[in-house]
Amino acid sequence: MGSHAPVAVVVVSWNSSRFLPDCLESLLALSRPPAEIFVFDNASTDGSAELVRERFPTVRLHASDDNVGFCRANNVGIASTTSPFVLALNPDTRLEPEFLDRLLPAFDDPAVGLAAGKLLRFDGRTIDSAGQLLGLTRQPVDRGYDTPDDGRFDRDDEVFGACGAAALYRREMLESIADDGSYFDERFFAFYEDLDLAWRARKLGWRAAYRHRAVGFHARGGSAEQPTTGRMAAMLGRSPEVRFHVVKNRYLCLLRNESAGGYLAHLPFIWARDLATLGLLALRSPGVLGRLWSARGLLGEAWKLRKLDAARPKHKVRLREGS
Repeated sequence: MGSHAPVAVVVVSWNSSRFLPDCLESLLALSRPPAEIFVFDNASTDGSAELVRERFPTVRLHASDDNVGFCRANNVGIASTTSPFVLALNPDTRLEPEFLDRLLPAFDDPAVGLAAGKLLRFDGRTIDSAGQLLGLTRQPVDRGYDTPDDGRFDRDDEVFGACGAAALYRREMLESIADDGSYFDERFFAFYEDLDLAWRARKLGWRAAYRHRAVGFHARGGSAEQPTTGRMAAMLGRSPEVRFHVVKNRYLCLLRNESAGGYLAHLPFIWARDLATLGLLALRSPGVLGRLWSARGLLGEAWKLRKLDAARPKHKVRLREGS
């Protein structure tokens, strides 16, 4: 087996025992295994923590007494590791053996701060995500979502961001956007956090890369993750708690990141989406509307963070010798 890849993998688990063995075994079977594997278990009740402790003794485990959310758990994992690259990985994923070897070269470009591979469903024929774009409604859109893997995305490209199910980050980039040591905004708890992080990085001049030969598999929904297309229909099948976070985080993300010009240019699409969402909540989850109103103070915090982001130094690409 070759040397370890300079990567720390952070897996956030919540009642994921049916997926964790395949996920962790695929990491250990990589052609260059990661230097660090850190599992944060969010107070699972299905024996996930015990499974990791007994079957994967080389994996670092943090078993939380409370569900602190996806964002907080990832922040703890990132801060607890030291490798120059961090792979945020959902437990309902498996990676092909060459995944890291084929994705890491994207960072040979010093402007690249995050990278995505091609994620397929477990059937091996359907695309889950070929990198993320920012949609007209300012939603995250997974390229190729739920379409056949027919070669349309077999080309390396620049994208807006990476699906949080398997996103590889440069630690230097994460440090450049951190708020007092927090990389993901913990006000989000879960949902939209991948778009928010990618957007903040992009504002500082970092780029996101897609490498089609880095292939993984994702059981969409296996970790209670919201699809990034068809969110309106998906919300109908979600709990009021999830609906609250999805809508709350949309507004936090927009307020922190969208420019005035971008908002005005996309105003009809944004308002159409928001009116439909609010109408749906009024009919199906009126209590969520009340809870959103109670949480309105978070919008002021997002505005303050927006101002802090504007004062951050932009990423400057350092030219290599001889270039």
